[in-house]
Amino acid sequence: MPEIPEANGEVQTIELVNEKTGEEESYVVHDVVEIEGETYYVLQAEADEERVLILRREGESLVTLDDDEHDRVVEQLEEFEEEDEADDDGGPQH
Repeated sequence: MPEIPEANGEVQTIELVNEKTGEEESYVVHDVVEIEGETYYVLQAEADEERVLILRREGESLVTLDDDEHDRVVEQLEEFEEEDEADDDGGPQH
């Protein structure tokens, strides 16, 4: 599994409890972004690289998103990624 270094050079992981199975699962923190005043975590399962979660921080907890909120956040993340790619390609800086 590819490691995603944090600013301090360490990979940050979060342990979550699967609500269906009750088992603990480890997720790598892929990104933390603020969108419309909310903080969202993009997490990748250590056991299954194909499984990615987007959760919203609510106090000390991370909560799942409803379909509409999920779609809005994914759309915004894709826009951020496109802007980053344009910057990396020598495009205009924002």
